[in-house]
Amino acid sequence: MTRTVDVPADLREATAELVAATRALMLAAATTTADADTVRAARVTIAELAETLGSRPRPRVLRPPFDGPSRSRDTGGREPWALFTHNPMGIPLEIHFGADEARARLVANALHEGPPDSVHGGFSAHLLDCMLGTLMQARGSRSLTASLDLRYLRRTPLDEPLDLYSRIVETEGRKTVAEGWIECRGERTVEARGVFVRIET
Repeated sequence: MTRTVDVPADLREATAELVAATRALMLAAATTTADADTVRAARVTIAELAETLGSRPRPRVLRPPFDGPSRSRDTGGREPWALFTHNPMGIPLEIHFGADEARARLVANALHEGPPDSVHGGFSAHLLDCMLGTLMQARGSRSLTASLDLRYLRRTPLDEPLDLYSRIVETEGRKTVAEGWIECRGERTVEARGVFVRIET
C-alpha cells in the first residue's frame, strides 16, 4: 500500500496543495450563486480534471509517517501537526501537543452544517475522535478506538472560532481513557470520553 513516505517530497507538497484547492472548490460549488450556464461550464471543467487525475490512481490516500505527531509533540508545541493534509474529505486541523494533552482551533464552514447555522453532530464526533486518537498517536501508542461517548451540551456554531481540546485521563495496561471537548467563546458545546486499546505489533 502506498504511503506518503514512499513518494517524492515535491509530489507530497503538490498533492497537499491540490487537496487544499479541492476543499476550496467544494465550498464554492456548494455555496455559489453563479448562473446556471456558469455552473454547467464549471462542471465540464471539473469532470475533465477528474478524468485526468483519475487516469493514474493510487489505491489509497497518501498517509503521513506514524511518528509525525510524536515528533511534533517533542517540539513542545512549537511545530503543530497538520491533520488530513492529503485527504479532502477530512476536516483539516493543526494540532498542538503538550505532554498529555492537545489543542487545535477550527472555523467550521457551510460544508459542515447540520442544524441551521450549526455544526453537524457527526462532524463534531469526527473532530473529537481525531483529537483523542491523534493524541494517542503522539504518545507513540498504536491504538484503536474501542468506544467514544459524546454529550452534546449546546449547538456548535458555524463561522466562529472553535477551540478543540483532548487530554489523557488514565492508562491501565493496554487501555487508555481520554477525554476531549469543543468550546466556542469559552463555553463547551460537545464533550467526549473515549477508550483506546493498544494493539500488539
